[in-house]
Amino acid sequence: MLKISKQQLSALLIFFIALTILSYYHRYASGDDAWFAEQSYWLHKEGIIRSEFFKGLLGWEKQLLVSHKLFLIFGAGMIHLFGYELPVLQFVSVIFFAILIAEIIFYVNREEQKSISWYLLAVLILVFSNRILIKMSFENRPEIMLAALGFGSFILISKSKPHYWKSIAAGILAGMAVLTHLNGVIYLVAGAGMLFYLKQYKNAFAFSIAGGLVSLLYFVDIIQAENGFEIWHYQFINDPATQNAFGLGSKLLVMVTYPVMFFHSPEQVALSLLLAFMFWNQRQFLKQLPIPLRIYSIVLVTVFWLITKKNSGVYLTLFLPFMLVLTYELYRLKPFQTKALKVILGIYFIIGIYGAVQIIYLNLTLEYLPISYQRLQKNIPDHKRGFVPLTFFFNEIERYPHLLSHENFKIQAIMSKSESSPNNMDKWAYANKADFILMDYKYRPEKFYPKAGTRMLPHYHLTFFDGRFAIYQN
Repeated sequence: MLKISKQQLSALLIFFIALTILSYYHRYASGDDAWFAEQSYWLHKEGIIRSEFFKGLLGWEKQLLVSHKLFLIFGAGMIHLFGYELPVLQFVSVIFFAILIAEIIFYVNREEQKSISWYLLAVLILVFSNRILIKMSFENRPEIMLAALGFGSFILISKSKPHYWKSIAAGILAGMAVLTHLNGVIYLVAGAGMLFYLKQYKNAFAFSIAGGLVSLLYFVDIIQAENGFEIWHYQFINDPATQNAFGLGSKLLVMVTYPVMFFHSPEQVALSLLLAFMFWNQRQFLKQLPIPLRIYSIVLVTVFWLITKKNSGVYLTLFLPFMLVLTYELYRLKPFQTKALKVILGIYFIIGIYGAVQIIYLNLTLEYLPISYQRLQKNIPDHKRGFVPLTFFFNEIERYPHLLSHENFKIQAIMSKSESSPNNMDKWAYANKADFILMDYKYRPEKFYPKAGTRMLPHYHLTFFDGRFAIYQN
């Protein structure tokens, strides 16, 4: 065991928790924060999931049937209770991050049979120094919610022979993961596959039936919509985010490059490298890993390899709790300390600290975006249709309920195989009846922006420019 006391571990844990909390203050907004917030907003306001931001794209302005439904319902509930300000929507992930931490604590305590062990403190340090978790725990995306539901499902069936009712509860959580994001099906398949492998057929059927029934709730809005299944199929196969999943060549490329997801950037490398080292160093003990954890993890990674549409590094979040407990289980089989382990842990902590400091620095140096947009209100007439960055949603959607996003134009330009140039942007905005165009040259620059300070476009003229923001009106 590494020569570091529980008191030292406690101090280190407090340091990383403090860094994580500091990273939440005035956290900068991402496009995903706004994209999912808008969907939750319309669900709360009108009872259906749709998007004005992407008007003209696959009928999303009427109804978006291919969506992360349970996640958006949760977001709509937060909007109902607290409003649609940026921190409210970002706090959705904090709630499930707390649940995920509680699950990890439960898992380790169950193995150690004590409330605060050396191992628990060590695992929590890995949690709070993980760049991905620090980032995703305060971002309005469904991955943290998915990870919490999936890992919770696993915990309920991870003992040698779980109670029948625990299998049903685990199936319900796995089904909820499917409702949160279709990628959640990996937890449903992994849980059923593990139980069948262990010949726990009664539990496997209970798990599968419970999970399957909950998953079917995904189709409620599809059944209610006119021609719902036809529209859902059309939106699914034409969704820009799913194109890599169709076509043999495209799918094979995604499958061949699958390992990239685990080493996409330093934030993915940190835990992947540590776990890979543990596998190698402890290879003679691999068969001593808990069988449920071993089988579940293998099925989980394999199923995602088969179904994933994209090897995005953000999807590593779905595996993080399992990677953390695998690291814990491998180390405790035969504790050791080597120079290599110290170097890899050093790399892990450097990436985590640098990542947290980077986020904090951006939060402090960039003006808080909702405040920036609020300052621009006097330069934009109310209730006009705008062509804007996605993040313009926050604090502004009630004043400007008909907004088109820059991302909409970019996607439609790609789909129509046209150039996303300033001239085409101007034509597109005018054709879609945009009354004003807002550009952010510093925070969200786009290649289709005209040269900063350009006075005239074919259909719009510059009415405001402060070096960062430009507003054009027709």
